[in-house]
Amino acid sequence: MPSFSDIEFRDLRYGAGDVMSEMSFDNCSFHHCMFDACTFERCRFHGCSFTSCSFVSPLPKNTDMRFCDFRNCMLLAVSFMSFVNDEYIRTPVNSLQDCKIRNSLFHEMSFPGYDFSSNRFSQCEFSECVLNDASFRDCDLSGTSFSNSDLRGADFRKSDGYVIDIFNNKLKGAKFSSPEVLDLLSGLQIVVE
Repeated sequence: MPSFSDIEFRDLRYGAGDVMSEMSFDNCSFHHCMFDACTFERCRFHGCSFTSCSFVSPLPKNTDMRFCDFRNCMLLAVSFMSFVNDEYIRTPVNSLQDCKIRNSLFHEMSFPGYDFSSNRFSQCEFSECVLNDASFRDCDLSGTSFSNSDLRGADFRKSDGYVIDIFNNKLKGAKFSSPEVLDLLSGLQIVVE
């Protein structure tokens, strides 16, 4: 398996039908790279950073990603837990900054105290996640849902578009601003005028 450590990669292009196979990357940086509808087969990304990269419908197979940073990236139709190949270390994402994230799934992930405020989410889903004290302040969360998650102390002030079921999330101490907080009442099927 080719192994790369502390190397900078620029302008890589992997598209539909392309396969990145049996490669290992430790503390590498990727700039302006495209991984769109490509397959990752038995790859490993540990402590890597991705800047101005594109991930569109990636297909990971037995691939392990740990503690990676994403900055100014387009992340479309990404199931982040599909990049986890270890039942004990389940943290593919270390940070997200200034990213556009659409139709993506965050399942059984832990983000306590994370600052998501610089990102734009659209039609994403956070399910069974630990998000206590996380900040989604000033976030565009268009159609992004939260289910069976720990949102205690999370900050949603000045955010909009979120879909949060008040019955199946832990919300104690979570912060919201008006009038967006009224969206939390939608599950009650009541009329607020």
